[in-house]
Amino acid sequence: MSNDSDKTLVSSSDGWSATGEKRLPVLIVLRGAQIGRRYLLNEQALVLGRRESQASVVIPGDPELSGAHCRIEYDAARDAYALTDLGSTNGTRLNGEPLMHRTELGDGDKILIGQTILKFTFHDVIEAEFHHEVDRMMNIDELTGLVVLRVFEERFRQALAACVAASRPLAVLMMDMDGLKRINDTHGHHVGARTIAHVGRLLGELLSPDGLVTRFGGDEFTAFAPARDLARAVDLGETIRSALRARPVECDGLIVRPTMSIGVAAFPEHGTRPEKLMRRADEALYRAKAAGRDVVSV
Repeated sequence: MSNDSDKTLVSSSDGWSATGEKRLPVLIVLRGAQIGRRYLLNEQALVLGRRESQASVVIPGDPELSGAHCRIEYDAARDAYALTDLGSTNGTRLNGEPLMHRTELGDGDKILIGQTILKFTFHDVIEAEFHHEVDRMMNIDELTGLVVLRVFEERFRQALAACVAASRPLAVLMMDMDGLKRINDTHGHHVGARTIAHVGRLLGELLSPDGLVTRFGGDEFTAFAPARDLARAVDLGETIRSALRARPVECDGLIVRPTMSIGVAAFPEHGTRPEKLMRRADEALYRAKAAGRDVVSV
C-alpha cells in the first residue's frame, strides 16, 4: 500500500483542447469524508461505490452509498465522459436532478451519490501540478514523508472493513521511540528531528507495499498490516527493532542509535473496530515501556 495520497484513477483521449493545452479530466470531492480529494480520470471506465470488491473507487464514510453505486466511462467516439447509475439504493443525482439514464458529463457538473458531492471538471497541466502539490502538502508529513494521521485513519477503516468481510487477519502496531529527549538534550533538536525523519522513512519501507504507517505524535508512530495474524504482527515488530539497530542515524558526524518500544494488537483477537484495536495496541505499548523499553509487547 503506497504512502502516496494522490491517486490516478482514470483517462483515455489524448485530452488536448482546441488551444493546444492538455486538458485533464478530474473528479473533486466537494462534500464528504474525502473533501478536497482529487481523482485524475485515467482509464476507460470506473465504478464508484462503498465496497472494495465491487467498486474501483471506494468512497469511505458514507453509509448511503451502494456497493457499486454509479459508473463514469469515456466515450471515444464523442470524446466525452458519461455517468450511469448502477441501480443504487438511494440513486444518483446530477446537478440536483435524479439521474434516470446514461448522461454525458459537462465541465463543472456536480454529482451527488449518498451524502458525497463530486465535481467533474478539467484541469490543464499547470493546474494539475498545483493541485498535486496542494494534495502533497495536505496529506504528507513533511518531516517523514509518511501520510498524515487523517489519511491513515481513512485507509485503516477501509483496510479493516475489507479484512472483516474476507475473514482475513490484520495487525495494528503502536510505536514510540525510546529516549528522544536524551537525544535532543545531548545533541540538539535538529539531530532529534533527523532521527524522527530517519525512523519514519525506515518504517515506511518496512510496511510497504501492503501496510501503512503514520506519525501519531512527535516521536510516536502507528501502523496497520493486512493479512498478518498476531504472531506475524509480533514478528513484524521484531523486524522493526532489528532494522533500527542495523541502520543507525548519521548526522553531522554523529552516530545515533534509536530504539523503539512497540505494542501490538490484531483482528480478530482484539476486536473488529478501529478504535478498539488502536486502544489495545496502545495498552500493549505501555506494557512494552514498563518492561524496560526496546520491547515488543502484546
